[in-house]
Amino acid sequence: MRILIAIMFFVGALLSACGDGAQTQSGPSPTLAGKAELQDVKPAQMVSLSLKELGLPAGADKVTPSGAVSNALLKDGQLRFSTPGDTGKDQEASFEIKSGPTTSQFHVLIRSQRPTSAGVYGEFTDDPPPPNVVVDGLGANNVMTGAPLTFRLQGVPPLDLKEKSIGEITVGGDSAISVHLEKFWSFNPADSSFSISGPAMQRILDALPNGSFWMHLYFSANDGEFAVGYEMLVSKTETRLSGNLLSERGDPVTSLAGRKVLLNGVNTQMRAVAVLDANGAFAFEHVLPDVYFLTLSDLHYPNVVSTSFPIYEGSTQAKVTMVVPPGLGIDTGAKAAAQRAAAAPGSSAVRSSVTQDGKEPPSRDIPASKRSSPAAPLPADGDDSAVFSVTAAEQDRPINKNFDFEVPAGTESVSVRITVLTEESRASAKNRGKHADSWSYSVVGLPDTNLSASGLVDQMYGTGGTGTGACVDVSKQTKNSALKISGSVSATNIGDDLLPTTTTVELTLECMRSKSSSTNLEVVSAKFLSPNKNSNPIISPLKVSERSNLAGSYLSIPQSRSDNTNTIPFEIRYSPADATITEVNLGIAEVAATTTVVPGTSPGVSALTFSNVNLLTQNHTREPGLIKFPGLSLPTFAGEMAIGNITVTVRLKGSVGGVAVSSDPAAKGGQIEFNEKKEFTPLYLAGDVTGLSDRRFGIRDTNKGGDSWSTMQTIAWLLGCYACRFNDISSQHVAQVGAEHDSILVHKGHSDGQQIDMRYADGAGGYSDALGGQNGGAHIRQLINAAKTEIVENAGLTAKIGTWVAGPKQRELERWIDENRAILETEGKKPYTRVIFIGGSFIEQALVNGKFPDDSDIPLVGAWTTKPRTVETTPGQHMDHWHISLKGALLYK
Repeated sequence: MRILIAIMFFVGALLSACGDGAQTQSGPSPTLAGKAELQDVKPAQMVSLSLKELGLPAGADKVTPSGAVSNALLKDGQLRFSTPGDTGKDQEASFEIKSGPTTSQFHVLIRSQRPTSAGVYGEFTDDPPPPNVVVDGLGANNVMTGAPLTFRLQGVPPLDLKEKSIGEITVGGDSAISVHLEKFWSFNPADSSFSISGPAMQRILDALPNGSFWMHLYFSANDGEFAVGYEMLVSKTETRLSGNLLSERGDPVTSLAGRKVLLNGVNTQMRAVAVLDANGAFAFEHVLPDVYFLTLSDLHYPNVVSTSFPIYEGSTQAKVTMVVPPGLGIDTGAKAAAQRAAAAPGSSAVRSSVTQDGKEPPSRDIPASKRSSPAAPLPADGDDSAVFSVTAAEQDRPINKNFDFEVPAGTESVSVRITVLTEESRASAKNRGKHADSWSYSVVGLPDTNLSASGLVDQMYGTGGTGTGACVDVSKQTKNSALKISGSVSATNIGDDLLPTTTTVELTLECMRSKSSSTNLEVVSAKFLSPNKNSNPIISPLKVSERSNLAGSYLSIPQSRSDNTNTIPFEIRYSPADATITEVNLGIAEVAATTTVVPGTSPGVSALTFSNVNLLTQNHTREPGLIKFPGLSLPTFAGEMAIGNITVTVRLKGSVGGVAVSSDPAAKGGQIEFNEKKEFTPLYLAGDVTGLSDRRFGIRDTNKGGDSWSTMQTIAWLLGCYACRFNDISSQHVAQVGAEHDSILVHKGHSDGQQIDMRYADGAGGYSDALGGQNGGAHIRQLINAAKTEIVENAGLTAKIGTWVAGPKQRELERWIDENRAILETEGKKPYTRVIFIGGSFIEQALVNGKFPDDSDIPLVGAWTTKPRTVETTPGQHMDHWHISLKGALLYK
């Protein structure tokens, strides 16, 4: 993924300071060109940034890293560095790059993918901020080891938290499967802390499988004046992963002592770094069940030495070997190995491998007719092309191929086309499970070009494959000599030996010259990027947890009008590079839908449906083979909404060699990707839906691109809620702002299309503004006070006649409590409900405790003893509305 600049610096000083390049001690002082903030990167990652994108010349002289990054390299028009392992906290690094007399500075945030601190969830204000909670007793990276745990709030006076506080560990994100911590902990009133003993922790661990879980903590004072919820990632794991670097002849690579290997878990986002010893050995502790990529940190050949493998549930010991091929400037003992090979003819090169003591997934019932199909024939190597391909068929056995390709002197351009094809798309949903094959590729040596990626084929279900590529100008590099391109392709068939996956890199010379025999127009790659031109992160929420924002790629699909408030940076690469492009269109289709364009059908998404809007009418720039939109407004797609995820496809029209052409929508490069994924969860404006448009309350944030962007499932839930009234849901493309990545709608959450602010029931069968909570619940408070006054006034009559006398205000309050308890209890018990927030203070006293603000009982009401655990109070918040966070398929209501 190309890393983009969030804040570009002014480069005029650079251009004016370059002069003729002569440098002497008596020359001018170095000029500071500026400081720029790079987009966040991940821990344990090889990063390659285009110097051109950084506003620097390809021949910059020197880079000096500082902070969390200790090594960096300028090569092939790129800034390259590797990041440290995940510490559970964000880390920072800076780079000082000198180009002649000019010095430029860059700062990057290395964002933790598994924060170890307990984060606050809910819609809390920052004034004053909620207190931090300290959890003592967890191991490194929040591993639960069986040691006692203590939970303590910082900076607060002693509070009586014993009766109302709860905690739980949820398994697999399903709150129906959980461990209730309040059954195990004890309360210490001296410091308002909770403790779980060692034996109790062991009972908890015995109830949990190996894996990663969310721990939820909700601390609430008995007086209702304090309540706050926290959540944090914890894990139970006993797996130790050890390994060795080997040469192709099986000898330990002993020349890399002190170098690092990077471990990346695809699903768990466990990202760690280990140091090689003198025997090429390394080890990682507390490894979670997942599919992993293991990479040698090598700035000269980034991501070339790599392998992939699964770690199964139940494994306690796993052993991996990773082979280092010759030709990468690494001493692998090749000379001694060659001597032994001569003495032992017939010996063959070893392959990367993994062994472990855990059980593999159950075998799948795949019909023979779906197990394989003839693979498309690969293009043969020619005088101006070469193909490098691997197919993984054997279970859990990584298949790697390293390659070298020489570009002759005088060559103007090189085409790189990369495809990943999988037969896993033939498997039914029930047969996919933990069998998502892995793939990776890396192409090194092309100027100013980063072609390196890895992933699982689970993003290809319904498509069968993916593709990308580039056409690169190499004329400067080959002016006087040949250019060497190196790289690797790999794939691993995860879980069984069915349904193989193939990774291919094809290199072709002179892509910028029209081929007289072909007039094909191809989309090589298409990408949405983030942040947008306003420096707002978009599409994927950066603050993710089970009860705040759910991870995903969320794309707002306009149906009635296009909006340019929160636009999307968009770039398209195409071939041939000298094609004349006159029209760019976008189309959408539900995942697994046909890619055939059906003429004459009603607009919708059951088939690939293209908008006829030409995007070239919007602001864009062009280079040969490349079109960039700094801020794209999506066209409208009227008609049916997509129930599931969608793909977005770009189609080009124009001419090649004077012949009118159009790109093939079914070709792999046409699908738009974001962060190396090609599926998006579509969001639609709930406020524009018939049956919902008249149920909005509050101010509509039209100046922010809309505030009710929702998944189709959320819209179905709202339609099923009959007269319910709602306000904010999510912003356009879930745009975020600030260091905490809050929604631009000024919410801590609300960045997944599944969090809704709702009016309270009014006690009269509706959700009118007054008793629905308007003005901070002022009318609700008035009703509560009026009922109290009425009861006091009727006390004498009640005593006189010997039976309770209930006035109209008391009855009205009873109905208000009954209606709100009913809807909150119904929704709080649904499997699709993550959490519900209601107000504290007088709302909690009446609705939950059945009491007036002075703590006296509301007659005939009583405490809400059947309140679901998912319903939580938030003192000072949610007085004018309640909040619900949803998840999953909500097509039943």
